Amino acid sequence: MNVHSKRWLAVSGAAVVIAAGVVAGGSYWRLESNLETVDLAREITRPRPPSTPGRPLNVLLLGKDDDRSDTAMVVQLNAKGDRARVVSIPRDTMVPRPRCGDTPPAAIAMFNSAFSTGGAACTVATVEQLSGIRIDHFVQVDFGGFRDVVDRLGGIDVTLPEAIDDDKSGLRLPAGPAKLSGTQALAFVRTRYSIGDGSDLNRIKNQQLFMRALSEKIANENWLASPRKTFELADVMTRSVVTDTGIGSIPQLADLAGELTALRPDAITYVTLPTETYPPDPNRVRLKQPEADALWRAA
Repeated sequence: MNVHSKRWLAVSGAAVVIAAGVVAGGSYWRLESNLETVDLAREITRPRPPSTPGRPLNVLLLGKDDDRSDTAMVVQLNAKGDRARVVSIPRDTMVPRPRCGDTPPAAIAMFNSAFSTGGAACTVATVEQLSGIRIDHFVQVDFGGFRDVVDRLGGIDVTLPEAIDDDKSGLRLPAGPAKLSGTQALAFVRTRYSIGDGSDLNRIKNQQLFMRALSEKIANENWLASPRKTFELADVMTRSVVTDTGIGSIPQLADLAGELTALRPDAITYVTLPTETYPPDPNRVRLKQPEADALWRAA
């Protein structure tokens, strides 16, 4: 496994590309057959932002839980491939939703309703509409597969800024260092009610903390030394993701990974899309302007 693929794992957290270059023959075709894809060009009929040279490469990461999207992050890789920014979009954000398939557009709807309305393609179209940027690719990760991947990696070390005692998820951890198993990691990225003010913004902080810890583990540990373990991990990953057709094969994923030669974990920054309380419903938020538009333009 080359360093390119390891760096793509550090960026995406979904890293089906670890399969590239480590297996051949029947194993290769098994991984290839695991992949499920969506054709964005066919699914999105509305005009899309242009794909212009020199701009960041934008990849939308979606966490799927019980047929809904609980997590949405836009990974933006600069043109040189040596810096990346991860922008989290709160699922409770009220936004305009474009037409998706036979479903008419909505003047205002909760952001994560896009996925339940029209899957990943509808979410891509919604992100493009609210941001004005083109989403080049998406990776949708099933949370069950996410749990299994963490276990295959031997757990992830995090440092908790506060104790967690959450009845809904069953997660109970003291403040300070902890090694999260797959089940604990899944509860950790879901938890919101037992931390801070119980809002989705606090859950996003956990997700970003976990992503940072994951990228550091992949970069710092030689866990890819065993081809057998690497294939087992790749098999779990490729059965747990859906991508667009543009990266929907092992060679295409490897090509994308090859663009990340200069990227290191400390060159990845994490931000949250600026929001404010949505006046009709204090349990929801809306984009805070002009800060939200400025964030997208700053990439």
